[in-house]
Amino acid sequence: MDFDVKKNYYDILGVKEDASPEEIKKAFKKAAVKHHPDKGGDKKKFQEMNEAYQVIGDEKKKGQYDAYRKGGYSWFDGQGWFWWGWWFNGGVDFWDFDIGDIMGGIFGGGFGWWSKKKSTQGGEDIQVAIDISFEESYTGVTKKISYSRMKKVTGTDEKTCTTCKGHGSIVQQVQTPFGVMQSQSVCPYCEGSGKIYTKDGKQLANGWLEKTKEILEVKIPAAIKAGSYIKFSNKGNESSAHHIGDLYIQINVANSRLYERKSDHLYTKANVSLFDMVLWGEITVDHPEGKLKIKVPKGTQVGDMIKIGGKWFGVGGMFSKRGDLFVIPQVDIPKKLSRDQEKLWTELKSKK
Repeated sequence: MDFDVKKNYYDILGVKEDASPEEIKKAFKKAAVKHHPDKGGDKKKFQEMNEAYQVIGDEKKKGQYDAYRKGGYSWFDGQGWFWWGWWFNGGVDFWDFDIGDIMGGIFGGGFGWWSKKKSTQGGEDIQVAIDISFEESYTGVTKKISYSRMKKVTGTDEKTCTTCKGHGSIVQQVQTPFGVMQSQSVCPYCEGSGKIYTKDGKQLANGWLEKTKEILEVKIPAAIKAGSYIKFSNKGNESSAHHIGDLYIQINVANSRLYERKSDHLYTKANVSLFDMVLWGEITVDHPEGKLKIKVPKGTQVGDMIKIGGKWFGVGGMFSKRGDLFVIPQVDIPKKLSRDQEKLWTELKSKK
């Protein structure tokens, strides 16, 4: 091999693993100017950066390097031979480990019937949150959201993957005490497509996929509860295997200073005069549908709740069956009294 799989060449050059050839080249040039020995830079660091660029800056070598790294070759020596001697010379008890784990470590989980992990080709789901007001949760509302997802690119150029020669898979071999074993697995460079896709001269990071911005109109139904999800099929990330995940919209409902929701019922507080609570009366309370006039029963006690049927959230879908509104009276005791009022209260007190 012309590279050291133990080194992370991407970290050395300060680029991401999905960086384009142009980004890798730009990063190397910038680092070379900074660390060149002729300009007082660190010679060892410069050589290390040059080594990294010679590998991941070359399409073929990069493919091989990525294949080795993703294939779990940390179990091998520099020539790709497995260190069986360590296992049989007291490293571990041979009978205490699963041969599938060994082969999975060697071949990245792709060693035929020894493999216990199955790779999935499905697209990933995406979760996005929307914040709405308490009143909007009652009436329902339409919101527009913006999110990013991986999507098929149009107008791309393609060429045969040099790592797998267009087969979409690579064959890995290892010498063991049982002889030479080999495994066929998905090519990590083209992700099984056998093709490398570019657009405007730039290699796409995920096969023929790229991150795109989506604008979506979301109709949030009335009576929705906080923490509920709305699902949009096939609006998630697209995979290189042509599968598309789903989009899940989580609904966050803001707290209200006027109302509290419990199940499908609404609770609110209202100031009520002592006279209305003792004799009876009528008060006006706020409601998402507007002002409501409510009768206060005679003899209402502190802590009682006045129930108004069918004035809250729909139950069983929209408003086919509605919850109830509960008004909690708050005694409104006057802080100041006129002389006549104080006289009346005094007379009333003497007759209790």
